[in-house]
Amino acid sequence: MVRLVGAELKKFVAQRGLFMAAVFIVPAFATLIKILMQVVVFRRVGQSNLGSSVDLVAEASRSFGLSGNTLAHLFFALGVASIFVVDYRFSTWRHFVPRRSRSQLWLAKFLAACCCLILSLLLVTFSDLFVTMLVMAVDGTVLTPLAGLEQLFLLFSVAVLELLALVSVTALLTVLFRSSMAAVLIAFLLTLGSVLVQAYLGAGQDLWWLPSIAANDLRILVTSSASSGAVTPLAALLAWMLVPGVLGLVLFNRQELATE
Repeated sequence: MVRLVGAELKKFVAQRGLFMAAVFIVPAFATLIKILMQVVVFRRVGQSNLGSSVDLVAEASRSFGLSGNTLAHLFFALGVASIFVVDYRFSTWRHFVPRRSRSQLWLAKFLAACCCLILSLLLVTFSDLFVTMLVMAVDGTVLTPLAGLEQLFLLFSVAVLELLALVSVTALLTVLFRSSMAAVLIAFLLTLGSVLVQAYLGAGQDLWWLPSIAANDLRILVTSSASSGAVTPLAALLAWMLVPGVLGLVLFNRQELATE
């Protein structure tokens, strides 16, 4: 399985434009926004948003919230769809299916997509911390003792679950339509629709099943150190990860690949 995942990653890296867009565009854009906010906005008003001391763990925790950003989902979905569609596009499935089970091939693509999205999320975090430390060096800001590592891990886990849900949905759409464009557009519209529904109706109990609402609820529970109430949003995120994933795997196992 490790070799299969490595092969999928090599195929994706070979698609340089798509690989750069899926993995590096979001961290680069987030870093640019961070720099502009520090240089243009906060410097012009004569004060920094960091205060007299900085908690790097808290700064890193906030950066994980980008996993639910609508625009970021567009580029993430592009990367996932590119990994799954490449063998449809170049008609290379017939070379792999006789050698490996379809479940192994699908799972290898799924894991490769997860690795790329998690890498992008980590790049966002590290670039955010790098800019923060530069600002600290300029301002002479005091670094507070590192604390809350458990909370950091939990928030990272929530972000990963949200990304896994996106991977599952995009993978299902790519296998269903055998097209990356259709999968990316529909996945993006689903994310955008979720945001619009939340904006119009509010994040009430009736919308607990939406992945963005579930992820936000989990973040609130983690940051507030609540001891209960995590079952429902966690179940919702797991459902968004497992149900489309299983459907995509079943569909792929039943697909006719004689011409691919």
